Amino acid sequence: MTAISGPPAPFCETRHIVAELRRFATFDELRRSEFYHEHKAEIRRLLDEPRVYEFRGARPRVRSFLRVVEWNIQRGAHLEGIIETLNTHPVLRFADLLLLNELDDGMVRSGNVNVALELSRALEAHAVFGVEYLELTKGAGDERSLPAENTVALHGNAILTRLSFSNAEIIRLPRCENNFESPEKRVGGRIGVLIDLEVAGASMIAATTHLDVVNAPRCRARQMRAMLEAVDSRVEAQASRGNGMVVVGGDLNTHTFARGGRLRAMKNTALILGSNPESLAARLRNPERREPAIRELARFGYETRRLNDRLPTSRSIVSSLDDSSRLPLPMKWWVRRRVGPEGLLLEFRLDWLAARGLKPLASGQATDEQTGVTSTAARTIAGLAHHGAPLSDHDPIVVDFKLPGF
Repeated sequence: MTAISGPPAPFCETRHIVAELRRFATFDELRRSEFYHEHKAEIRRLLDEPRVYEFRGARPRVRSFLRVVEWNIQRGAHLEGIIETLNTHPVLRFADLLLLNELDDGMVRSGNVNVALELSRALEAHAVFGVEYLELTKGAGDERSLPAENTVALHGNAILTRLSFSNAEIIRLPRCENNFESPEKRVGGRIGVLIDLEVAGASMIAATTHLDVVNAPRCRARQMRAMLEAVDSRVEAQASRGNGMVVVGGDLNTHTFARGGRLRAMKNTALILGSNPESLAARLRNPERREPAIRELARFGYETRRLNDRLPTSRSIVSSLDDSSRLPLPMKWWVRRRVGPEGLLLEFRLDWLAARGLKPLASGQATDEQTGVTSTAARTIAGLAHHGAPLSDHDPIVVDFKLPGF
């Protein structure tokens, strides 16, 4: 049975706000408007207060260690398959902490369902959903021509857990993109979602984020720094009862390129097509040197090396890496000659787990007394599909952690 501690009624009806926001061409125009000043508090509350869905009777599936999964589920568009996989996969089904990116609530592209709530019910887990964006369109590309309309029109990140939790919080991160003036018009920005967990009699902090895909690596680093500073503030506030255990996961969009604008599109295309294929593949799977967001994790004392294998978690065709319309005609011709009609497949390590004060386990190092499940080394789980269709454009990553007292 699900007990929902959700948002007040105004959260449930956003269409009147969306209709008004669509009238403004620029964010500056919006901020100067009478409508914005009258509804600013309502919009801020919509974006800044977490939605909490408690599942009464939630119980951990593993008690001798903690299995954590980070996964960008691509809006939850293949929700039936995602639920089936998270309940039946021999590894994923025993994850009691799920750090999830790209969840919709009331978007026609994902069936106008509340993805976080549906996952909570189906996985028998608590869910904390943080809103990144109030969406003013149906999405990007072909999504914009979908029949029907959005209902609630929200998009964000979530943490699901079967452990006891408290103090759900949304941290708004520095802005890298002007999404209000993009084709995928939206209000809001990137966030971190933070909660406190009680695990094996000890306190622990869990956090997830989704950094910007467009703009420069240095802006992603600013976003990561802001979230880690918020985590540290929480650690200091609970120093008397906590032991410093923190796990952070997210789609950090560590593709190593600065994106946005015609010049960057040209530069990236030339770099990709002019690089040695082996060197390019190594760069994309090991992005630390060019992505200071990962170095920020190390600077704040987090371990990533034993928590992430070097397999790709996402793939892209080079012709869609940047908006091809930004390229001049001679470069478009060159791209077609070099990569052909099928394009060039690139494989990226975009998704990461990091921890502080926690020890990752190796395969077979621990066994759960109740279920007989044994620990697995950090791994990426590729190829997940449902009825022949991929569940997401990202692969989930998994880490098992030793618990205090075990």
